[in-house]
Amino acid sequence: MSRSTGGPGRDGAATRFGFLGAVALWKEDGEVRLATRRSKTVMARLLLSPGQLVSVDSLVDGLYGEHPVKSARNQIHRGVGELRQQGVRIVEQDGSYLLNTPTEVIDAWRFKSLTDSARAAAQLRDRSRLLREALEVWRGPALAGLDSQVFRAAAEEWEERRLTALQERIGADLTLGDHNDLIPEIRRLTGEHPMREHFSWQLMTACYRAGRTGEAIAAFTRLRAELAEQLGIDPSPELRHLYEQILRQEPVPTEEAPVPRQLPPRPLKIIGRSWELERIRAALERGSRTVAITGASGSGKTTLALEAAHGSAELFPDGHLYNTEPDDVLPGMLRALGDTRVPKRQDEQNGRLRTLLASRRILIVVENVASAAQVRSFLPACRECALIVTSRSSLSSLREAVQITLGGLSVDDAWALLADGMGAHRLAAEPVAAHRVIELCDGLPLALDIIAAKLAAKPHWDVATLAARLEDRDRILSELRHDDLDIRAALDSGYLGLSPEAGALLRRIGYFGNQEVSIEDASRLAEVSPAEAEWRIEALVDARMLTVSGMESGGRFTYHCPTMVLAHSRERALAEDQVAELDAAVGRVLTGMGDSTGLH
Repeated sequence: MSRSTGGPGRDGAATRFGFLGAVALWKEDGEVRLATRRSKTVMARLLLSPGQLVSVDSLVDGLYGEHPVKSARNQIHRGVGELRQQGVRIVEQDGSYLLNTPTEVIDAWRFKSLTDSARAAAQLRDRSRLLREALEVWRGPALAGLDSQVFRAAAEEWEERRLTALQERIGADLTLGDHNDLIPEIRRLTGEHPMREHFSWQLMTACYRAGRTGEAIAAFTRLRAELAEQLGIDPSPELRHLYEQILRQEPVPTEEAPVPRQLPPRPLKIIGRSWELERIRAALERGSRTVAITGASGSGKTTLALEAAHGSAELFPDGHLYNTEPDDVLPGMLRALGDTRVPKRQDEQNGRLRTLLASRRILIVVENVASAAQVRSFLPACRECALIVTSRSSLSSLREAVQITLGGLSVDDAWALLADGMGAHRLAAEPVAAHRVIELCDGLPLALDIIAAKLAAKPHWDVATLAARLEDRDRILSELRHDDLDIRAALDSGYLGLSPEAGALLRRIGYFGNQEVSIEDASRLAEVSPAEAEWRIEALVDARMLTVSGMESGGRFTYHCPTMVLAHSRERALAEDQVAELDAAVGRVLTGMGDSTGLH
């Protein structure tokens, strides 16, 4: 059930919201005073997730942190009521709340829109102007006066965005030649943020280009002393290189190196995978250059990679590169790093990329790689950079990488994911059906996300209804589709990457319909020798289409085909193969025709 109150019409230009400073609400006749802390807190938490449902528990966390009072939930309801009295449209659905307003009337999202436009601007003056407009949106520290953990974390994130925009605006102005005018501002920023080396880079560059070499050298000397005293480290290689150029009176770059920020938005929430996240973070902190995340389609590789990348972003102040098209990785990264003349030969692209990365600390995330050889073609040579790759295929031969292999979620984590999306009370009311849904989805996060979204959109369905629909092998893939989430599309991507021989065997396994498959079964289905069948079946294991389930008395492994892979491969078989050939293949297995050891 959902309801919305709060005055006629939808929020538009007459109502604006802000949290880049103290939390604020403005109407046509000026700022509206929010009288209570609870109403400010409720509005702030809703503003952080515009257009999304926010649970009462999340609102309680924002108001009270780890120590809520007994009346906490009642206080939240009263805060919502106070906002509605001011004409704020808040939708209530299944015990959660949603702020019903377009993002363009929220100051933080206007700031983000302006910075995005600035980064896409072709002209430096347009970039500088748009970044200035974005920075003028700020009225003070984000979420000023709110000190619970959720707001402290959000404030730090938005402050990082502000400082990044400020660096980019100064960089554009430096390139435009405003050296003398910029020096006082950058000097103040290096005092306020002494550990943020990029401001020191900009101060040294501005001073040197303005003919004030001594001040440029002094800026480096101060930073070096402070880093040694506070952290026991030296300035970055990039800064040391600039210092040496200045000492030798060499020309410094006429255009500041671009700072790429290509990571997609951070996942709103990740459930489970805490061990994997800790392992990736530890690897990046100790200087491991490569992390390989592999797993079946729908296992959450992208979510894990993005969460890990955002969680470690501060370790890489010189930027973050992201690519989902491995065939375009090298040219794409070169363009992002400011190289407008990309070489045609791959070996020249490799050399150019390693040169550009040599003095920087950059994190690279590349999705959907096909092989370890492909990864090596863009593996950074310097220890200061790091690479996170995802793949459906095994990358075990990439020995320099920290290997993270994803399967389905544990039952507890899968339950938590469903409960977060559709409500814990609905699961608790039908525990047997809920566990059956988790089993049929093989614990895969994508499938579970689809289930949670579908049941949240259909409160009149019970869990058992959907479980029964999933039991039908000819229906399960159609049921696992909701809005832009589609398990069939994910399985298509994995299937299309198979060799013709492995794909043909998988289709016959799907048509056969048995989840447990032996080498002998595969040999008869494909009408090939056991050795050839084993080679094909192991290719399917490498592609995460099958898993090893046990061992027969003769020492050969047996294999398991997950529910959704079995349904998908059956669909493919009916679409691509002759039914007579499929029936003959199944008949060979059922009758034991032709001793499989004698097939050639």
